[in-house]
Parts: sequence; structure tokens; C-alpha cells
Amino acid sequence: MASLSAQAVKRAGSSYGVTLDYSPDSVKEVEKILATKYEMQKTHPMTEIEITDAAHLWGAYIGEVMKRIHPAHWVRDSDVAGENALPIMYEDHSGESYPCAWVYRRLKNGEEDNVWIKFHFLTQPGGVKKYFPPKNHANPTAESAPKS
Repeated sequence: MASLSAQAVKRAGSSYGVTLDYSPDSVKEVEKILATKYEMQKTHPMTEIEITDAAHLWGAYIGEVMKRIHPAHWVRDSDVAGENALPIMYEDHSGESYPCAWVYRRLKNGEEDNVWIKFHFLTQPGGVKKYFPPKNHANPTAESAPKS
């Protein structure tokens, strides 16, 4: 995936005039590239193979940026998402993320699957749990306990 990521850096420069430097803010530039590609599909639709290839290319870049923020490694398969999901698994066993799938959905669905927003929420201190804490069903609070 590191070599695909390097290809994404080259493609961003040669095809889009964008410099990608593996900084978190560079993912905003990837989002702009994906927005352009999505809009271009209205007149020049991509084949399923082209979408999958683009998902791997740009997803590899996003994943490599994520790995610099939160130690992780790439795996091919996922217990959660299945075979060939290509997630990054976090070294602290806190979970996995699917940047290639994010890009695939961005190219299929448009702005509703904005990769910058997903990246931003996941890479903030506390990650998604900061904004959507897990519910503790084992110890309900007094507020949620039935009133007698």
C-alpha cells in the first residue's frame, strides 16, 4: 500500500497540480480530487474496475496518512468487513478503518461520503468515541433507570 500511496502522490501532482505531503490537511486535497472525479463521472462514467483502482490508489494515500497519526498496519481481510476489505488495523487494538472503502463510496455516492469528514473525525483525539461514546448497558445511570 505504501507504493500505491507514492503513486497517488505522483498522480496528484501530474494530473491535478496538487502536492500531497502526508500531512492531515493533505487529505482535504484528496477530497477535492475525488470531488472532481465524481463530477467528471456525470459525463464520462468510470467503469467498476476504474472505480476500484481509484479507491485503492487514493485510499492507500489516506491510510498512510492515518498511520502517521495513529500507529497501524494494513491487512487484506477483516473479521468485520470480510475478505479483501483492505483495512488498516490500529496497533493498540482499538479497531480498524477502511480508507479504500471510503474512497469507493465517495466515487459512487458523492459528497455524502466525504473522505475528509471521516478522516477528521477518526483522527481527532478520542476519535469517533469522543463524539459518539459507547453506551454502557451494564451500568445504567440513575437517569435511565426505571422510576418506581
